[in-house]
Amino acid sequence: MKLFKEVIKNNKKMIIFYVLIGIVINFLDLYGVTYYQKILDAFQYKTLTLMPLVIYGILLIISTILGYIDNYPEQQLKNKLYLDFKLQSLKKMTTIDYLEYQKIGTGKLSQKVEDGSLASRDILMDFWFKLFRWLLPTALFSLIFIYRVKKEYVLFVFLGYILVIVISNILLKRLYKLKEKILLNQEFLNKHLIRGFMELVIFRTNKMYDTEIKITKDGIKNIVDGKTKIKLVHEIFFTTFALIVHILQIIVLGYAVFNSNLSVGAVVTIITLLGKAYEPIAIFNVEYVDYKLNKVTVKKYMELLDLKDDLSLNNGDILKRVDGNIEFKNVSFGYNNEKMVINNLSFKIKANSSIALVGESGSGKSTIIKLIMGLIKYHNGNILIDNKELSKINLNSFYDNVTYISQDVPIFDGTLRENLVFDKTISDEEIIKVLKLVCLDHFYEKLSDGLDTELGEKGIRLSGGERERVALARLFFDESKIIILDEATSGLDNITEKLVMENVLKYLKNKTLIIIAHRLETIKDVDTIYVLENGSIKEQGKYQELLLKEGYFSRLYKSIK
Repeated sequence: MKLFKEVIKNNKKMIIFYVLIGIVINFLDLYGVTYYQKILDAFQYKTLTLMPLVIYGILLIISTILGYIDNYPEQQLKNKLYLDFKLQSLKKMTTIDYLEYQKIGTGKLSQKVEDGSLASRDILMDFWFKLFRWLLPTALFSLIFIYRVKKEYVLFVFLGYILVIVISNILLKRLYKLKEKILLNQEFLNKHLIRGFMELVIFRTNKMYDTEIKITKDGIKNIVDGKTKIKLVHEIFFTTFALIVHILQIIVLGYAVFNSNLSVGAVVTIITLLGKAYEPIAIFNVEYVDYKLNKVTVKKYMELLDLKDDLSLNNGDILKRVDGNIEFKNVSFGYNNEKMVINNLSFKIKANSSIALVGESGSGKSTIIKLIMGLIKYHNGNILIDNKELSKINLNSFYDNVTYISQDVPIFDGTLRENLVFDKTISDEEIIKVLKLVCLDHFYEKLSDGLDTELGEKGIRLSGGERERVALARLFFDESKIIILDEATSGLDNITEKLVMENVLKYLKNKTLIIIAHRLETIKDVDTIYVLENGSIKEQGKYQELLLKEGYFSRLYKSIK
């Protein structure tokens, strides 16, 4: 899978070190067992010298030290792989097609990312890495050392393998079904937990939490019962496995006593190595069940990562400069090729001018903005940016020259200063001057930590109007040539909105400004107003001209008033 290839490539050196150190530790542990045989035999025949004891001690010390060192790559990979797999989803957000993104709910998206990242990490750490650094080396080295002591006993091991595999497959089928059921119950539980966390106001005011808590309690009971059953099946498996190994060890011991001239050391070594030889089979069977379940989870994650990308983001002509001229020529667009939202639309926006788009809900205002931003793709016609076809432009280079403030005002978890200027170095005096322009000076004066006040996740410490004004204040520190405001002042009162928009139009007059507004009073000073109805321009002109026409704009104005 492409997902695994990229993550493995980024952690290749640490993975190689982790696998190799595991193989060495296993070799030393098993070699130490065979060396212990030499000590026992020498002791039995009274030929023991100091050197074998020293060598055996050195083997134990090296193995112990390497066991400690092994914690470093294990913890590095365990955490790094999980975060790297998670990072893939963030990278996907940089290229995903906007319409595909709209189909995914935030809760569902975050759950897929979380589960997929954990499952992807566990596939590597708990299955593949464990297989190559421990399970296979342990089984192989055990068989080699058993063969060196008494090659006939290798046959006992293979016969035992067959018996263990047959019994374990019967038990593991039951285990797989139980784990699969638990996975579904966990998804169900997470769904209700996430929506309970995210929709506090709706759930509290509609008194839905009692029902949600009851549903969640039932889900918890199902998960607990399922995990208890899994534990019991696990114990049946390992108990049966332990019985098989003990029986084989007794058979070998009996065979050694009555039919062989093996030394005490050789008998102890073979019995010890038998346990080592069978242990990987038991572990592999259990890990393989988890591996199959994790693959199901990873598949769901891969479905997210394989969603269609917007190829225009990184392909096309790179814009080195944008003046801000925009033109629509006979543009049509409809979602899912259904009824046209925009129908044969044509208009021009001159550089350094201000325009407003007005109309009833569903008239196509926000769709026009998304078309200009390249978020959605027009079916017919042309959209030109400085006479260059938008569909042939590298969108990332275009975005360097555009600022878009949507209805859902983006405030992130950080300080007021960070939310205003990001990583730019701007003096406090300049920032405070801008705060006055957006009527936030009184708000600022009440803050105990001033510009370094934390705003909380999504600006939770701010009102809706304050969030909008913080976003608008960013425009005064922005170097973009095109500014788009999609109902960015809907949370302001009439007086504040009027003052803020007057300052926006005054201080940003050297930019191309596109505004979608609900309250028409706030756009009376723009250069041109386009009045939309059913995806077409019904009227256009200046504010007073349109009012005097007594047409559609005038009716909109009166209906809003």
